[in-house]
Amino acid sequence: MVKTTINLDTEVYRDLVKEALEKYGTTKTLSKLINEKLKSMRAKRDTDIVKRTAGMWKIKESGSEYVRRVRLESEKSTKRVLHE
Repeated sequence: MVKTTINLDTEVYRDLVKEALEKYGTTKTLSKLINEKLKSMRAKRDTDIVKRTAGMWKIKESGSEYVRRVRLESEKSTKRVLHE
């Protein structure tokens, strides 16, 4: 456990105090509440990364075909921008 000091906007602080009181009945659990929220955010981020990358193996093209396609799309995009 690490002890630190953070500066919160007044509105954020009030919301956290209110939630701590509703959930635990005291503001002494503010650190616990903040830790829970941060862990939840980290878990959600990790889940989002997995969801974005899951299924990539279903791509039917080889690595070289993928690179060729991406480069071609990039060239088309560049030409379009240059001709505008």
